[in-house]
Parts: sequence; structure tokens; C-alpha cells
Amino acid sequence: MERDYMGSLVGAAEALKGSTLCLPVDCGAMVNVQSVKDAICSAVDVMQAMASSICLLLPKVGKISSLAAELGSVSVKEERMLDVCRDLLNTISALQVTECSLKTQITQLK
Repeated sequence: MERDYMGSLVGAAEALKGSTLCLPVDCGAMVNVQSVKDAICSAVDVMQAMASSICLLLPKVGKISSLAAELGSVSVKEERMLDVCRDLLNTISALQVTECSLKTQITQLK
């Protein structure tokens, strides 16, 4: 999604650059008013299209943000549970060693 967003943003920036006029700043510089108007209208159209796209993406971004936060919470819980599991496995291992030792002692006492 970020890649698509960046691609759209770069495309919009290029479109805006393409519709911008570079005017000479000299004495007696002349400008075609219609060309300037067309360029500004084109830039406004591009910005309106961007605004529409952004408005369409906002709910998706909000949902993804919510899901990412939930995923982070689940990940923290999973890590805690894995720590508990690791501790339990260590306890089981120690108990197995104790059991084997006790069985050996019982066998020796017989």
C-alpha cells in the first residue's frame, strides 16, 4: 500500500510540475493569460483528484492502522505466553530429571 501511495504521490507531483509554467522575469516580459489560466486549472484539477483519492483511502488507512495496533497487542501477548511456555518447559525438564533420579534411587533401594 505504501508503494502505491508513493507512486501516486510521485505521479501527482510530476503532473503538477508538468502543468507549471516558468515565466521569465525581465522587463517587458509577456505572458499568455489563457495559458496561465489553463495551467492553474490543470493543477487545481490534479489537486482535486488527489483529494478525492485521499478521501477514498482514509477509511482503509484507519482500518489498517487499527489492525496494526491490534496485531502489535497480540504480538506482545504471544511473546508473554511464549515466555511462560519456556518457563513451564524448563520446569518439566527439571521434574523429569528429578523423577528419573528418584526412580533410580528406588531401584537401588530394592
